[in-house]
Amino acid sequence: MRRTCDLLIVGSGPAGTAAAIAARRNAPNLHTLVIDRTTFPRDKTCGDGLGPGVVARLEQIGATDLLADSRPIDALRIVGPSGESVSGPLPTIGGSEPKGFVIPRQDFDAALQARAVTEGVELLPAHKLVTLDTSPAHTVITRAQTPHGHVSIQAKAVIAADGARSDIRRHLGIPYNSSKTTGLAIRTYIKASTHPFDHMEFHFRKDLLPAYGWVFPIERGHANVGIMIDAARYDPGNKTLRTMLNEFAMEIGVSEFDRANTGTYMLPYATSVPRLTHNRIALVGDAGSMINPFSGEGIAYGMAAGIEAAERAAHNLQQHTAASPFGDFDDWFHQRFGKHFRASAYAKRLAQRQWLANFGVRAARRRPSLLAEGIHLLVGEGTSLSWRSLITVLAQGNSHLRG
Repeated sequence: MRRTCDLLIVGSGPAGTAAAIAARRNAPNLHTLVIDRTTFPRDKTCGDGLGPGVVARLEQIGATDLLADSRPIDALRIVGPSGESVSGPLPTIGGSEPKGFVIPRQDFDAALQARAVTEGVELLPAHKLVTLDTSPAHTVITRAQTPHGHVSIQAKAVIAADGARSDIRRHLGIPYNSSKTTGLAIRTYIKASTHPFDHMEFHFRKDLLPAYGWVFPIERGHANVGIMIDAARYDPGNKTLRTMLNEFAMEIGVSEFDRANTGTYMLPYATSVPRLTHNRIALVGDAGSMINPFSGEGIAYGMAAGIEAAERAAHNLQQHTAASPFGDFDDWFHQRFGKHFRASAYAKRLAQRQWLANFGVRAARRRPSLLAEGIHLLVGEGTSLSWRSLITVLAQGNSHLRG
């Protein structure tokens, strides 16, 4: 079977689906087709956190109503190795309100896909890409395996949003991230009637380092809980991810969690972003290693990149531009997020030093501007973690010790 389309999007997670909606809104006359290797609804192992950046992207594509029935969260809590903590408001991104949400990916992804179909996007599940031909001058030809046989799809532009182990990335010959720039995470769901779970929480506890944990509230007494560690620093002979998760859950006062719904996943950090544009193909989301190395956040950046790539493709395909439909997409991405990711990676290195992390929490309790800076690096788009900030951390920490 043969198919043709103007824009083919491989992967229907938030990055791919947001791209599809953006393409339809900018060029409803173009045929946008989305394929995915799985069927939906499906669970996606993730922290489920939707920060202000995701809210801003949903505003861009006219889909904030998908959040209407979910509980908003407006604050974040950081817990240092000593157990001391500090809390502050979530940042504002664009014109969006400073709030976030925690929605299981099975629900969020399905809702976003349903919106894409309403917008006129054609979505084909259970289509696994098996070959990629970039030799034609003005098209890309893919071949996908389906339950009913193989289908050949010819497209004028392709957006690869097919995850951390992207088939398109592999076919292009782009190596996956090394262990030094990949995170490993495990998540579960917990219920604890004695814990209100009002804030998004990041825990840099002594016995977790160099890993760190999160608690993201879905509703009162119900939360997504997990831990993340760099793959290069993970030693399963010492402690497995599941053991670390068990210990973290007990530390925060939870003795039981959903063991049947506990899963692990990989996080390709943005400290090693590959070239994103390959003539008529663009990588976005996890396929393009767009994960914040500090927080593990990836949805907001993937959606932003997907929307930008789709808008560029929609414009250039309508103009019948002979060059790459994605133009200088690589430059756009690095100008938009490069400094943010570098600052986030630096903050992470500091947070994994116990004494600096403790000093940082103490300083942030005294200086709201420093707290806002740290929160913006975790769940926003902040770019400032200067030597001045480090000096403030040291000065405030030493002041606390003298006091």
